[in-house]
Amino acid sequence: MEKFEEWEDALDKIDWSDVLDEVDGQLLENLANELRFRTYEALKVSSLHLGDGYHITHLANGKWAFWNEQNYVREDIRFFDTEQHFLHFALQLFRLNETKAKELVQLLQKTPQLKICVVCNHHFNPNDPARKDLGIEGIYVDEEKSEGECCSPQCAVEAVLHEMKDA
Repeated sequence: MEKFEEWEDALDKIDWSDVLDEVDGQLLENLANELRFRTYEALKVSSLHLGDGYHITHLANGKWAFWNEQNYVREDIRFFDTEQHFLHFALQLFRLNETKAKELVQLLQKTPQLKICVVCNHHFNPNDPARKDLGIEGIYVDEEKSEGECCSPQCAVEAVLHEMKDA
């Protein structure tokens, strides 16, 4: 009986809100991983926030991923082949009037299409202001042909080391 009480006391001392926050964080990291991002933060800053937890992401393959950070567990990511397919869906879902529909079209046109890093295979935003601040607007494995872009200096170094190892 004493062990049961110890176990019960231990359970009472657990801060369940911290546990739930940690689980939520891991679920969002899983969402990022599912969309081939290094972190949830990278996914979030590379996506257009539409309100009420909804986001749209223009993936490297040209598709659009529509997701909700609050309902991710209950609502699957929806993929759209074109901007037009997403617009049709959004007009029905959100019942947008003409003005709001035009605003959404303008926002989508400003949303950059992402790229895939040739080293880590994660999506990245080539127009990310942080990349420009660091002076890494384009890091290519083959600088002459501007092919095989890397998402970060770390991936560029890894590519060079791998090339040296193979040589």
